[in-house]
Amino acid sequence: MAMLREIYIRNFILIEELRIDFQSGLNVLTGETGAGKSILIDALGCITGDRIKVDFIRDLDKKTIIEAVFSIENNNEAKAFLQDNSLIDDEEDIVIITREFSSGGRSVARINGRNTPVATIRMLAGYLVDMHLQHDQLSLLRPDMYLKYIDGFGDTQQLRLTISDIYNRLEKIRKRLTIIQGQEKDREDKIDLLKYQIEEIKKADIKPGEEEELISTRNRVLNAQLLAEGTATLLNLLYSGITGKSAYDLISEALSIAQKLKGDEVFNSVVHALEEVSYTIEDVASTLAAFKGSLDFEPGVLNDIEERLYIFSRLKKKYGNDLSEVLMYLDNASKQLETLENMRTEIEALEAEAAKLKTEYFNYASQLTRIRYEAARKLEKKVNAELNQMEMPHITFSVKISKLDKLSPHGLEQVDFLFSPNPGEGLRPLSQTASGGEISRFVLAIKKALADVYQVPTLILDEIDTGVGGTALTAMAKKLAELSRNHQVVLVTHAPQIGSYADVHYLVQKEVQGSRTVVTVLVLDYDNRVQEIARMMGGKDYSEITLQHAREMLTRASK
Repeated sequence: MAMLREIYIRNFILIEELRIDFQSGLNVLTGETGAGKSILIDALGCITGDRIKVDFIRDLDKKTIIEAVFSIENNNEAKAFLQDNSLIDDEEDIVIITREFSSGGRSVARINGRNTPVATIRMLAGYLVDMHLQHDQLSLLRPDMYLKYIDGFGDTQQLRLTISDIYNRLEKIRKRLTIIQGQEKDREDKIDLLKYQIEEIKKADIKPGEEEELISTRNRVLNAQLLAEGTATLLNLLYSGITGKSAYDLISEALSIAQKLKGDEVFNSVVHALEEVSYTIEDVASTLAAFKGSLDFEPGVLNDIEERLYIFSRLKKKYGNDLSEVLMYLDNASKQLETLENMRTEIEALEAEAAKLKTEYFNYASQLTRIRYEAARKLEKKVNAELNQMEMPHITFSVKISKLDKLSPHGLEQVDFLFSPNPGEGLRPLSQTASGGEISRFVLAIKKALADVYQVPTLILDEIDTGVGGTALTAMAKKLAELSRNHQVVLVTHAPQIGSYADVHYLVQKEVQGSRTVVTVLVLDYDNRVQEIARMMGGKDYSEITLQHAREMLTRASK
């Protein structure tokens, strides 16, 4: 059976060292006021992930240790959580939670010997233990708890997970749309700027090497006259011979004479050399003639060159140090423009996805609404029956379900528990009408009503009987005994009626050992139980009659 098997406590407040073995059924802790029952509750709270306080440490020079052993046999949710977090082997059915802390502020939390964050212990404890402390019964008055009770009764876990998942996806889409749409004006301005820049660069129609060629041409135009005169002189001297014989003419005459003498070996080489010189002069003259022809520029060509170079200069001032960087800017700007223009497509896709998810959300939420209304009516019936059996026959308990005005991860409803203490009185919120004793019985009635579907195996209750007396207390004791058939119940009480129903009865007491006060816990046998019940009924100075009443109370409870 899944339950709390034992707790070990060392150096904790008034506890020097203590080990308590718990059993299935109803485990009752009693003792005089101030005996240390609340210390045990604090220790159990630490095991479920409560915050550690420095004043919990008994001896500041020693380490404080609290360790609890739980059986998780048939507790599939706890096993799945532990396996998902690699905290247990598949075949294991035991989980050990350990908290260690010292006065220096160092704190260690472990699950099955593995260091783990306290938050993980807190999550695991949700599958193992449900604690209702003396001042914690107001959790019943929290709307989120109302919804939890209704959904637990209606077995809606999978449906709620589906709705929560859809809601979270819708929230992600909403946040993304908010970001994109918030940038819409900036996006449009950026698109306009990029389009202008891209058009400006593309219009220039930049070609590789064009700038260098234009600069060279401009230099030739600016020096055209000087170049033309020099080229003409060179042509005259080398080839044309307008003002006299040219070098080509002289070489030709020399070649003619040498050819007549070329029978001699020496003149053969001279002829060859003169022919080479003649060919070279012809090539140079041809190059000079072509260059001279290129210096005949059309009118206005210099203006065209200057305008083109000015365009390049302006682009470089805006977009890069040279034209290669300007072209890189064009490439990047084109990519940015594509991304920004695709945002409109993204917005449309997100809006379409959101519409689809909303349809799914309302489909599942309407199913959840129907189940909740059915569960609310069933819960009302069961809780009212339980309250009637706990001496509250004239009380009316009702569940009010209201529509939310917006989507939530939990569906479309909010729940309130209403309560009418007397016939003829209108229903009002439970938080505004119930007394302490009534709240205690409501807690128990709801737990009892949910016993068949409530999955947490161990309930820890601290003085749930507060404000309840007389026959109502006896009825409450019976309900606790009934509840302990489905759950292990560990409770602290001052009520003899509840103590008499214990499957295991623990006596918490303070003792002075040497110069220190310590808390001890004893498991009571029948005779000691009689004495403790008698003390709870009449105080320390109980009579034989009180003892007899205690025996009778135990006898009645055992039937």
